[in-house]
Amino acid sequence: MEKRTVSPDQSVEEVFLAYGNMLYRIAFVMMKNGFDAEDVVQDTLIKYMEHTDSGKSFETEEHRKAWLIRVDSNLCKNRLRFYKNHPKISVEQLSRYYEKEEDVQLMDSLLLLPSKYREILLLHYVEGYQGKEIAGMLGLSESAVRKRLERGREKLREILERKE
Repeated sequence: MEKRTVSPDQSVEEVFLAYGNMLYRIAFVMMKNGFDAEDVVQDTLIKYMEHTDSGKSFETEEHRKAWLIRVDSNLCKNRLRFYKNHPKISVEQLSRYYEKEEDVQLMDSLLLLPSKYREILLLHYVEGYQGKEIAGMLGLSESAVRKRLERGREKLREILERKE
């Protein structure tokens, strides 16, 4: 995946081109629904515009990226609280986004996890963040992130073993 740098004077469109896919993937896994994921990404960009229009800036590019991830994640959590019975995504719908069968099975299993484990596993294994970075993005302690990674892996392993 191509890494792009974003300077403070770049537009929302350029930020979207740089981070839109990542934000969508996070929202898609959390929301289990492509339409809601798109809405969350739009809302994240609106929050970004409000943030920058108010004269606030980011210390570094990593600060901007972490801020976007945290806002995206929090908006997902807010929506999930609102939707008491959100729909489950089918394996058929999921397979459109993944080419290999084992990827479809893994993502299907990941979607069965509680969101607190799903989110941590996604950020660590799919997006490549370390525990300390995830802790900063989600406002958790490093030990909480490590424990959720451990428990999430255990639960994911149990789900995958049941499917075999």
